[in-house]
Amino acid sequence: MTTTHIDPALVGIWLLPGAQHTYEIDVSGAYLIGEPEQPLCFENGHNTMIWGDRRFARAGTHGVGLVGTWIEEATGDAWDFSQDQALTILTPDEALVTGIWALRDQGRSLWHCERRATVTSDGAHLEFQFLDGVANRYGYAVDGDVLSLLDPQTWVELTRYISAGLYQQTIAS
Repeated sequence: MTTTHIDPALVGIWLLPGAQHTYEIDVSGAYLIGEPEQPLCFENGHNTMIWGDRRFARAGTHGVGLVGTWIEEATGDAWDFSQDQALTILTPDEALVTGIWALRDQGRSLWHCERRATVTSDGAHLEFQFLDGVANRYGYAVDGDVLSLLDPQTWVELTRYISAGLYQQTIAS
């Protein structure tokens, strides 16, 4: 039996060039995907939230602002935004997703990041165990600020991520 762990070189925020999402692996092996921020506004006495192209109805008591539970009209998902910026999403089929949120642009936009999987590594392979039970296994290589996912059979590069730090350095120069 092989012991799995998280290679410290994997910990950080990764970007796919040209994509707007962020991909993070933390020290516990959580794999999080950050969505691009979207415009946010409230209507109907703060009982309706419009976030990007999605509409939500406030659940329970009336309030002002984002903190509380909101039901997404299109899906029925219950989004709970807590005061400490934790996010919990409960779907109608009782799947539970956790994450974090932040208001941006002086409260006019909302960003969130969801935990999608747990990642383990054995030094040569990464395995993503997604919340829905699906598992994907890849070879990998980390060369400084570049993470490559590789076909585990042929070792051909499938995807190349760059660290958020390298991206920031690139656009600053």
